[in-house]
Amino acid sequence: MKTIRTGMMTLAALAVLGTNVVSATSEPVKELSVNVNGQHIEQQAIFDKGQQTVLVPLRDVAESLGFQVKWNAELKAAEVNKGAIFSYAKVGEDRYPFAKMYKTLGAEPRLLNGNTYVPVAFVDEILQAEVNVTDDAVTVVDEESDAAPVRTGTITTIHKSEDGKVSFQLNGYETGIILHVNEDTKITTADGKELKPQDLKLGMEVEATHQKMMAMSMPPQSGAVSIVVKSSLETPEVVGTAGNVVSIEKDQEGTCKMLVEGQGLTENAPEKVALIINKDTKIVSAKDNKTLTPEDLKADMKVFAYYGPKLTRSLPPIGVAEKIVVE
Repeated sequence: MKTIRTGMMTLAALAVLGTNVVSATSEPVKELSVNVNGQHIEQQAIFDKGQQTVLVPLRDVAESLGFQVKWNAELKAAEVNKGAIFSYAKVGEDRYPFAKMYKTLGAEPRLLNGNTYVPVAFVDEILQAEVNVTDDAVTVVDEESDAAPVRTGTITTIHKSEDGKVSFQLNGYETGIILHVNEDTKITTADGKELKPQDLKLGMEVEATHQKMMAMSMPPQSGAVSIVVKSSLETPEVVGTAGNVVSIEKDQEGTCKMLVEGQGLTENAPEKVALIINKDTKIVSAKDNKTLTPEDLKADMKVFAYYGPKLTRSLPPIGVAEKIVVE
């Protein structure tokens, strides 16, 4: 049996954190993000205070690991199957088939919002994947898979050192990953033109293949194997600010203006900037890279905003947004 590693905070300590999900028993529980083989899972994990363990959404996690999942109406259980591994999870029963025997894991599955949730020990001992639990995230890695994880999204932050080393954050902080580029990383455009690490810029949409092993930080970190640049911003010198949307409003002509306050992502980038959003501004979700509209932007949202270096001398300075990534 592999050990489920925990980060800075113990499972018991999770119980005192903020709560925002209600279980089938009306007991509030702590949410944690879930990442399987470098891919963010839509459904979040929860800390079950009653059972003092973390539960993960069975279908989303199992299917991401290559398992077939189906509902057995007669047994009233969710079945999982891949190769020689077969098991099921039945709500209310700490009894799981494995290798022609039954295992107890110290916790029962729960039914939350119509989905079966299982203890993280099920992923470790039944699905045979490595699990790491921190205070706000569950990371799962399939050690037996030969396929390198692939992620598509936007370069939201980038760091270039004086000695030529490059690392960048893909898809933001909450659902993203930090990738480190080295001399073996292959970087190309979509049409096959070779690029150098220094060619990578903020706001680029890329498809990145990375190593399976990840540092279990928040966000996780790994080495980039290959990077394909699918699109770039038109501005050669991209400026960026990451922070909260202070306000968003339309003028009489229907033009949207968004005020963002936070941290400058580039040298001399303002911490507070007013950005005009026009028809050419691209707005995407960091979670799934889906296209959003100006109407989807709301006050207090966390965003990464990219724009050209030409700003007004007003306070705050005003510019035109080229791309906005919403966390």
